[in-house]
Amino acid sequence: MKAKKLLLFISFACLPAAYSFGQVDCNTSTKLVCQFPFSAQTLGVFAAGTNSTSSLATAAEAVANPINASIATQLTQLPISSATVGVVSLKQKGSDVGVPFENLGPVLTDRPDTVGKGHLFLGFSFQQFNFNALEGQSLSNIPVGFSYTTGNVTSFDAVNNKVTFQLNQYVGVATYGVTRRSDLSVVVPVNSVSLTVNTSGFQGYQYNAGTNSYGQIFSPTTSVTSTGSSNGVGDVTVIYKQMLLGGEGSRGAVAAGASARFPSGDSLNYLGSGAFGGNAYGLFEYRARLAPHLKLSYQWNSDSQVMNLQAAPNTRLPGGLQYAGGADLKIVRSLTLAVDLLGNQFLNVPSFKVGTTNLPGPSGQGGIPATLAATTPANDTYTTANFSGGLKWSPKAHFLLYGNVLLQLNNVGLRSDPVPLFGIAYNFRVKH
Repeated sequence: MKAKKLLLFISFACLPAAYSFGQVDCNTSTKLVCQFPFSAQTLGVFAAGTNSTSSLATAAEAVANPINASIATQLTQLPISSATVGVVSLKQKGSDVGVPFENLGPVLTDRPDTVGKGHLFLGFSFQQFNFNALEGQSLSNIPVGFSYTTGNVTSFDAVNNKVTFQLNQYVGVATYGVTRRSDLSVVVPVNSVSLTVNTSGFQGYQYNAGTNSYGQIFSPTTSVTSTGSSNGVGDVTVIYKQMLLGGEGSRGAVAAGASARFPSGDSLNYLGSGAFGGNAYGLFEYRARLAPHLKLSYQWNSDSQVMNLQAAPNTRLPGGLQYAGGADLKIVRSLTLAVDLLGNQFLNVPSFKVGTTNLPGPSGQGGIPATLAATTPANDTYTTANFSGGLKWSPKAHFLLYGNVLLQLNNVGLRSDPVPLFGIAYNFRVKH
């Protein structure tokens, strides 16, 4: 029996997942969203010896959905480099002569300044995310466990997963000055995602309530590694910004704007959100050598498939309040130091909790442990906090080079190692 079950497990391990999932068939699909369900369902096949048990499928889905939803939700709000670099003329006290405000601005947020009527700003940046934790759980050790009941028999199953998850993001930005006080921007990300899941340490116990005893016990040493990658355009965003206060000669500046995100990226491969998104924001700035700035915004999203693989899109992708506050310091005429604190709020995100479950009956003897890992779905609301520090350098007029490091300060959501960013930009006049 054990040899038969091991052979059955290995045959399922060659597939991305063990079940068909309604709208997303993970039995045949090579999409990356099927990597995590793969681990949970392989676990179930170990214990049940079949992939047709509805109780097993339900338990596996309960584990898989919040993991995918947690990842997809945060991938929609990764910070990108600023869409503008503005040089504003300020009037000195007692003089009508303008002096340039040469602070080059922040790296990962925006400011009220516009590029100027008829000007075109073109930017390109690269940043790399090496994710290391999900919902406070290290990706190097994610225990997955659940139980399900068929008749008098309850199966308790658990397995460990080691996940390697990397995202390389290339972002192109084009901003056009529609008027002296308004900009229109298009942001196009191109993403490269790689994912590896190593599954090992299976434990499976079948308890018969009628006889108060355990039947099949299975804990092979076999491990399975599943890998996948994807490359392509992410979700394209269009942004409109209108300066309200703070033209030339003013130290203070205020602007408002809105953006629309289109689901152009393949959400089932973690390239996009699978949902339309809208964002309204306000920008504030005081222009000086040390220039503080603030951005407040709110993100709305439509329904996304990644929130529930087993049904047509019917669950809204979480959004929430966003903020970015910091300051830029003009070191010399052509060099600016920029620091920011960025936060993203995520409301009612499908999540998961890892704990333990007490095994019933004669546990704690005969090789039956008293407890086993258990993964339960839950909803969570949290705010990520990130520190951003970087430099902007203008070696010649209208030309800009910049670098930045992003550090996540709290261990919530999908957490990454320090994120390096490098970029280049050029601002020129196309209309006289």
